[in-house]
Amino acid sequence: MSRLAAEGKVVRARKGLYWKGPKTRVGMPLPRPSEVALQVAGIGSGFAGISAAHALGLTTQVPATEVIAVPGRVPKSVRGTRFVSRSVERRFLALRPTEVALVEVLRAGPTGIEVPWAKVAEVAKRLARAGEIRPDVISEQVLHEHHVATRERWAELGLVESVAS
Repeated sequence: MSRLAAEGKVVRARKGLYWKGPKTRVGMPLPRPSEVALQVAGIGSGFAGISAAHALGLTTQVPATEVIAVPGRVPKSVRGTRFVSRSVERRFLALRPTEVALVEVLRAGPTGIEVPWAKVAEVAKRLARAGEIRPDVISEQVLHEHHVATRERWAELGLVESVAS
């Protein structure tokens, strides 16, 4: 891989992690720091804080530093990102990045978004219909969340019943 990187066919994103992007006239574009951070963080990781709200379209704020929620121990930072530790059950349940972002928005509550709280339910239902989130898996995950309000806010959305019908 190091030879391929030296030849410019791949880019070394981090020790042991390489990226191959599309060829352009000016060379290969670099991966975004958040893409590298999600790969480093592994299964069950996703955006947190304002980054989560932005990823779900619930705020117009663009975070200067992307925040990534990591199940378990926090790895060494990737430039332009910050890792925060969360419940390791997220890895066991193999939460997708979009599911993690939704759980993080539920954790932050109404103060973490710019739109009315009812919009969170609309976004969650749209994501469930599109197959981007699995409400049953999120229901299982919120049972393991230490933040009690997360469970209450998930129950308020009533998503499991509405998706099933």
